[in-house]
Amino acid sequence: MPDKSNSDTSKMAATAPPRVADMAPLVAAVRRFLAQRESAVKVSQALSKEELESRFNLAARKKGRPEVILSEDVFVELGHPQTASRSAVLVTYEKNLVQDGRISLVGPDLPQMAQGEKHPLAQFVLLYAEPDMAADPFDLDNAQYLMHRLPGYMVRSVPGRLWARISRQGKAKGLSLSVLGGALVAAYKDDFPGVLGAEIVFVTSSQEAVKELEPVAVEASIFSGQHKKLVLGIDGSVECTELNCETCDEKPVCDTLRDVVVERKKSARKAR
Repeated sequence: MPDKSNSDTSKMAATAPPRVADMAPLVAAVRRFLAQRESAVKVSQALSKEELESRFNLAARKKGRPEVILSEDVFVELGHPQTASRSAVLVTYEKNLVQDGRISLVGPDLPQMAQGEKHPLAQFVLLYAEPDMAADPFDLDNAQYLMHRLPGYMVRSVPGRLWARISRQGKAKGLSLSVLGGALVAAYKDDFPGVLGAEIVFVTSSQEAVKELEPVAVEASIFSGQHKKLVLGIDGSVECTELNCETCDEKPVCDTLRDVVVERKKSARKAR
């Protein structure tokens, strides 16, 4: 007679979410980016979940109401297709790499922006997690969009970028990137029990600054298995499924990653 307990265990293992890869080197790269701009970084601390709920009507996952912000109701747009946009969720098991509740901003915040402007946007969510945390990478990624959770804020669906709209009403009620960052911290710590700390980084200063973080975002998508053509090999190296580099639309990304790898190897040799 078959062992039912072993059968049930096998089924659970097959359906359980995978352990999330440690992206410590990518988190460290974001920290270096901030350190190089130390004098320009504005730092704030996330509001408590209770204050976000009472002042800004932050809703729990799948509890908010769908909201569509039409063009005539928009205050500003961040990460619009006419400008630069990058985002990533970076998970690490190294506690010292993440400062829980810290929100860093390089560039203007919403109060310094004018009606109708379009600003570049980089949004990086840095998570410190339990070593055995298992979570669906797509759930981790989707949580950064705060779908239907923060009134006055809406993310439009565009492949490979985060394009956000802030409504005039939301701006009038005091929405800022600090508030948005606090909402992200609350969302990740609520939705994923294995998340012990969350830190948020925003960049709105220039397209060049946002593009500087592109390799980090691309590597994150490879780690989480979301990239179309680039995958992690067994030895941890990046492999490509495209046969012809000259006709591949991902060639600039590969070239950038190659430069990053070369620089890391140089730094490792110097450190010996």
